[in-house]
Amino acid sequence: MNCERCGIDASLTHRDVDGFAYYLCGACVRGWDAVRSVSTDSTDDARSPAR
Repeated sequence: MNCERCGIDASLTHRDVDGFAYYLCGACVRGWDAVRSVSTDSTDDARSPAR
C-alpha cells in the first residue's frame, strides 16, 4: 500500500490529521508527530509573528 503523503510503497500506520484519516509510512508519521508535539525548550519569542 502507498503512503498517502509521499507515495512510497511501505508498511503504513493510520493517523488522523486535521480531522481526516490518512495512512502514512514511518517517516511521514515521525514528521507529523514532530510537527504536532510542543517543544519544551521553545519560547513564545521563538515563534513566528504570523500566528
